[in-house]
Amino acid sequence: MTDAVADTTVDPTALLAGEVTYEKLDQFRAAMFQSIRQIESLRDWLPTPQAKGLPRAIVLWALGRHAESLDELLQAKNSPAIADCLARSYAALGRFDDAARVLQRRDNDPRQAFTWMLVLEAKNDADKLKSEFERLKNILKETDRKYVDGRVKEMFRATEAAIACYDDVLSLDPAHKQALFRLAVNVDLRGEDEEARELYERALMAPPVNAACVMNLGVLYEDMGNYRRAMQCFDLALQSDPDNKRARLFRRDAAAALNMYYDEDQERREDKRNKILRTPINDFELSVRSRNCLAKMNIRTLGDLVKKTEAELLSYKNFGETSLQEIKEILKNKGLRLGMTADELMSKDLGEPAEPTVVAEELPDPGSPDPLRRPITELDLSVRSRRIVDLLKLRTIGELATRTEAELLACPNFGQTSLNEIKTKLDELGLSLRS
Repeated sequence: MTDAVADTTVDPTALLAGEVTYEKLDQFRAAMFQSIRQIESLRDWLPTPQAKGLPRAIVLWALGRHAESLDELLQAKNSPAIADCLARSYAALGRFDDAARVLQRRDNDPRQAFTWMLVLEAKNDADKLKSEFERLKNILKETDRKYVDGRVKEMFRATEAAIACYDDVLSLDPAHKQALFRLAVNVDLRGEDEEARELYERALMAPPVNAACVMNLGVLYEDMGNYRRAMQCFDLALQSDPDNKRARLFRRDAAAALNMYYDEDQERREDKRNKILRTPINDFELSVRSRNCLAKMNIRTLGDLVKKTEAELLSYKNFGETSLQEIKEILKNKGLRLGMTADELMSKDLGEPAEPTVVAEELPDPGSPDPLRRPITELDLSVRSRRIVDLLKLRTIGELATRTEAELLACPNFGQTSLNEIKTKLDELGLSLRS
C-alpha cells in the first residue's frame, strides 16, 4: 500500500466546482486517489468550512459513506454523472429498486449501463445479470463488456474462464477497479497472498472505497504480520461504515497483536542498524576539507550525517561538490543516503553490501536463432508470471525450460494460471518445461 504523498494539497471544491460530469469525476479520481494518504486526506477535509454542498456529498460518496451522501446527491439526480453515483450508493446500501429508478439512461449511456450491471452483480442476481448483459453488451465499453462477461462466467462457476476475462480487461486498462478486485478475490482464494495484496491495493485507487476490498486487504496484512497496515485498512472500512462490527473486531485484534508482537530478528536488525548509525565519521577516510566541514557542523556520526540534505551540506562554507560526492559514496556503501527520514531509517535493513558474484554464464542473445539463448523478456509474460522469473533470476528462455512444473509451483504465490501461461509461451516456440 503506497504511502506516497502529493507535493501539493488538492482542494476537492476546486476539482468539483460547477456542473459535475463524468469527465470531472474522472479528474477527481486521478487527483485524489493516487495513494491511501490522499484518500485519508479527504476525510480530514470534511470538517473544514470548505466542505459543503455537492462537492461534500461527492467526497462522502467517494469514501463509501453512502447513507450520508444521499440527500445532497438526490438534489442533483438529473445529472447523468450524479445519477450514476446515486445508483452505486443505493446498490451498496442494498436499495436495488432505487438504484434502478435513478439509472434512467442505462439503455443508451455506457456508464449507466455498466453501473446497472454492477447493481445486478451486487444483488447477486446471476440470471438477470446474464439476460441484461446480452441486451446491453453492445452499449458497454470493451473493458466493461469483458468484465461483465467474466463476472457472469464466475457466477455460473466457470472460474478459469472468468479469470481469463479479468486478465484481458487489465491488459487493456490496468486500473479497472472491478476487474482488479475480482481477480484479487480469486487469487486470494488460491493462497497467492502477495499478488492478491497488490491487486487489492490497486483496486482501492478508485472511488467509491470498496469496504470488502479494504477488509480483505486488512486480513492479508494481518496474516503477513503487518499489523499497522492491517489497522489502516480496517480504519478505512470503519470510515465508510462506522457500524461495521467485523471491521471493529478485526481492528481490535490487530491492535492487540501489534502491542504483543515481539520479533527477536527485528530487535537484532535494530541493534545492527543503531550500531552502524553510531559509527563515528572519523572512522572513514575523508579528505581533510570534508572532515573539518562536518566537524564544524557538529556532525559526529553516520546517524547525524544522513539526516542532512544535500542542500544543507552545500550551503555550508567551503563545502563543495567534491566533498558531497565523497560523502555520498561512503553512505551508498552502507546502504544509506542523505536526507533520510526517521521512518526510512527504521524500515531500512542496514549492513555491508554483498560482494558482487560473478557467474560464468552465457549472456542472453536477442539475435540468436536458438530460442533457448534468447532473453526471457521475449516471452512477453504477464506481470504475475514475470514475478517468478525475477524470483528465480532467470535470464534466458533456456534457463526457464530447465525448470519443472513442480519447481515452479513450489514457489510462493505462483499458481496454475501462471504455469499455464508459461507452458503456452514455450509451446509456441516448440519448447516445454523439463519433465
